[in-house]
Amino acid sequence: MRVLVCTCKGKISLPDLNLGPDIELVIQEDLCKERIKIEPDEKLVIAGCSPNLMEQLFPQANAEFVNLHEHIVLMGHPMEKARDLILAAVEKIKAVTPIPTKQFVIKNKDVLVIGGGVAGIEVAAQLAHNDLNVHLIERTPFLGGTVASLDRLYPEGTPYSHTLMPQIGNLLNTPHITHHFNTELESIQGVIGNYTATVKTRPRGVISCSNCAKCVDVCPVEVNDEGKKRKAIYYNPTFPDKYAIDWEACTKCRECVKVCEGEIQLDNENTEQKINVGAIVVATGLNRYDLSKVEEYGYARLPGVMSTIEFERAVTSGALHPKKVVIICCAGSRDSKHLPYCSKICCFLALKEAKLVIDRYPDTQVYVTAMDMRSTGTFEYFYNTLREQGVSFIRGKPSEVLQRNGHLIVRTEDLYTNELLQIEADTVVLSGGFVADKNTFDKLHIRLNGDFPILFENASLGNTQLPRGMFTAGAATFPAGVRDALIDARKAAFSVLSLMRHDTIETKIPNAAVNEDLCSVCRMCIGTCPYNAISIVDEKIHIDKELCMGCGICSITCPAYASQLEGFNAHALRDQINALVKEGDILALLCKWSAYNATDRAAYDKYSYPENVKIIRVPCSGAVDPSHIMEALHNGAKGVLIGGCYPNACHYAKGNFRAKARERVLRTNLNLMGFDKNTVRLEWIGKDEAQKFVEIVQEMDKK
Repeated sequence: MRVLVCTCKGKISLPDLNLGPDIELVIQEDLCKERIKIEPDEKLVIAGCSPNLMEQLFPQANAEFVNLHEHIVLMGHPMEKARDLILAAVEKIKAVTPIPTKQFVIKNKDVLVIGGGVAGIEVAAQLAHNDLNVHLIERTPFLGGTVASLDRLYPEGTPYSHTLMPQIGNLLNTPHITHHFNTELESIQGVIGNYTATVKTRPRGVISCSNCAKCVDVCPVEVNDEGKKRKAIYYNPTFPDKYAIDWEACTKCRECVKVCEGEIQLDNENTEQKINVGAIVVATGLNRYDLSKVEEYGYARLPGVMSTIEFERAVTSGALHPKKVVIICCAGSRDSKHLPYCSKICCFLALKEAKLVIDRYPDTQVYVTAMDMRSTGTFEYFYNTLREQGVSFIRGKPSEVLQRNGHLIVRTEDLYTNELLQIEADTVVLSGGFVADKNTFDKLHIRLNGDFPILFENASLGNTQLPRGMFTAGAATFPAGVRDALIDARKAAFSVLSLMRHDTIETKIPNAAVNEDLCSVCRMCIGTCPYNAISIVDEKIHIDKELCMGCGICSITCPAYASQLEGFNAHALRDQINALVKEGDILALLCKWSAYNATDRAAYDKYSYPENVKIIRVPCSGAVDPSHIMEALHNGAKGVLIGGCYPNACHYAKGNFRAKARERVLRTNLNLMGFDKNTVRLEWIGKDEAQKFVEIVQEMDKK
């Protein structure tokens, strides 16, 4: 083992460290410029500048970094404290398992794109035009997704074909795409660069077609397809240019077979196929929230209550000529009983449907109710135009929709006038929210906890990349209109292209490892892992190395400490605390992503805190065990601070909440053990909140 100490050009002068015969001490004047050779599995302590800098200079090092510049020099603290920090770091690094470099070979450069809407089409076309082979799977018989079901796009009201048909033309102008219609993902195995996807395909039924439409004329089965009537055999003017059978509605009466000028086969047996790819893009589009769950609005119960897409298709097909329409925004959205978030595009859809109906039927009276009308950016003019055209806007959330004397009654407040209104209407349109495609993400082993990937637990991965080299595009990332979906799709395509230009991917992300001799397979670690990286295989706990993100939460959860994190574990942290903390000290265990960075900011902004504050950097506040706190208190610490990310901002999903739960239990029991419960504090501290950190430790020092 070596200890590398940078003197920062003479600013640091350490007393005798007395490291012992087995540890080599290397003093450098300026580590920022020196080229230090480091062996792959060598354990190091590197003392110098902030770890935020040193980690960039030594990315492959298995090291514990000691911050002498910001925590000692700029603070004006004594060099004896620097010695204590280094010796404690030595004790920690002795007890950890080095982080090996993990290499993933990109064996396959093909890409699977799930979803044939505007986002999926755009991703597939961008990748194919860059010479990557693409498998595009679409669960329906036609390309186009939600956009193909619409009459127009907001705000100008342009036909969907202005966008979709050029897209399809661009897609077909490449030999690198294999289309799979009526196809859904069944399962996925493998790792980044080498996946095997199992897909299930239903036959189209129509083998060859002259588009004569005779089959439609004789088909006796009528289907209400989201507000628009069609037959069990039907056509969508996108791609492919031939009819298809709706197997859920088809009775196999064979009337279509009798008149078909081509070939129709009514055998609908599914087939399975395995597709080998190196990356996956999820572009499954908009998934609507089940509006029947919003029982007070009567969807699927009261005639005349419909969704935005049902309303649009009914009006444009001529099946509906409403005289009085109430459009309810946020139906089930921004509601703790349903969807707690705003789906972003619901207000735009409400405005679009208001414009659509008054464009077609100017005599229709239209009301729009909304808690807040969110017409962001350039869409504000759209809102103002509708007001000028006579659409009535009511600020308030309707309490219920009921039926009286053959009419619908919408009960709502109007915060503009402070009145309670009962609006009579023949049609009520619910502009509801959208949900993530949980079914697909479950098959990909991605746990979303009811959120979208943009709200995904590891926010550091961004809004398009999920673990294991998987990506999202368009409304699969978060509800989006066509413009934003296309932008997001191009970002996803760029990310895939950036990945596929490599033959191998190397990473030093630490993984958890399980000591099977200690593990009782109690399963506690499974429920705490934010990344669904832990499972049971052959009656043993299995860590998926591709999914594990190195938070260390499972290690602390394990009652036997059978799970240990490479580069960090409970025993090592306990050894570090025992070597560092003395009588009267304040121990600060700070998350490396937020609270620790505030200590660097304190040094730069010339704040000062007491020299008895001893700071240890941890991967996550959720990786701190109550036993670590008790170790410090038994050593005579007058206080222990755990610093984590703010709620819902944790780098590792809910690690800070797990830390909070442990802190509450510990504080409840401290008095019974003879300690003041206020000696332990957990605080949310942002990376720039230097003043907050300083005020907290100063307050703790005064007690």
